[in-house]
Formats: sequence, structure tokens, C-alpha cells
Amino acid sequence: MGYVSRAARDRGSQVLGFVPKPMAAANNIGKTNGEELVVSGMQERLTAMLHHADAFIALPGGFGNIEEIFTMASWVQLHIHEKPIKC
Repeated sequence: MGYVSRAARDRGSQVLGFVPKPMAAANNIGKTNGEELVVSGMQERLTAMLHHADAFIALPGGFGNIEEIFTMASWVQLHIHEKPIKC
């Protein structure tokens, strides 16, 4: 995600990242993304992503990426949101 967020920012897009508090110290906040907000935990992170994003794109990554995309997909199924998801 670092390359994608950096490229988007360099081309004038607004980039906003959400970092769980336990991960904030090791995350090099602000070095890649335009703005990063520290949230209390993973559930708050997913909720913040939902409220701020226009769409969701899954890129190769780890188990966190899987959790994020499946959460957003299940929230579509539960009619919590109707934002597009691309994998």
C-alpha cells in the first residue's frame, strides 16, 4: 500500500490512513501517506475506513488485507454499505 498511497499523493490525491494504536509506534506515521490517524483498534479502523472511503480495492498483502476485504464484503451483504469492492 505504501507505493500506491505515495503515487496517489504525488499526483494530487488525498490519502488518509488509519493505524491501530498498538501498531502506531512501528508504522512510521506520516512518511508514506499524506495523513494518518491513530485509532484505538482494528474494529475502529475498519469503521473509519468505511466512513471515509469511496470504494475498496484489495491488493496483494497479508491476513490483514483478507480481514479488511471480507469485512467490507460481508457489510455489503448485510446492507451496511453499498460501496464498490474490487479484488
